[in-house]
Order: sequence, then structure tokens, then C-alpha cells
Amino acid sequence: MSSSSKNFKKTPYQGPNRVFGLFQCSKCKQTWQSGHSWANQGQTCKKCKITVYPYEQNSLGKVENNEVNRDVSPKRPEENWGRKRCGKCRRLGYPCGQFQCGRKM
Repeated sequence: MSSSSKNFKKTPYQGPNRVFGLFQCSKCKQTWQSGHSWANQGQTCKKCKITVYPYEQNSLGKVENNEVNRDVSPKRPEENWGRKRCGKCRRLGYPCGQFQCGRKM
């Protein structure tokens, strides 16, 4: 892999933390939101089974000026999280919700 392809940004956010992502499949136009979005990691569209990268990513926490005040903590147990569709979970080999700032929690 060349150094230019290693530096290719596939997502708006380029930091080490989990963020809130907005996704839209280019094939079927399905949209979804996820509190399990990461830099340069996609998720698999449920319908088309293709990798989709987020078109927008925002902090999980409160943002004072933009009024983002989202509760994006998983509303279901980690074992029910769609790990098979999450690129980060597949790469890590465990639920990405256990990963923060470059280390497993």
C-alpha cells in the first residue's frame, strides 16, 4: 500500500475516538445513524451488504454552541450491537464500544 493511499481520508472525522455518524447507502439510498462511527471505518448496509462510510460525524458528547445534546449511548446490550456490520468491530475482533483512545477498556 502506498503512503498516499494510507493517508486517504474516507470519513470527515480523523481522530481516535468513537463518534456519532450519519450514513446513506449509495446503492439503495437507505439512511441510518450510529453512535458507533470511527475515522476511516464504514458500516455495512443491511439491505445491500456494501460498505458505507459516514457523510457526517459529530462528537458523542454535548456540544454547547450547536446544541447537539444527543444521547447516543447504546440502547441495547453490547451483544446485540451489529458487530458484523461494523468495520471497526470486524477489524478489532471485539465490540468497538469497548475501545477508546487507542486501547481496549
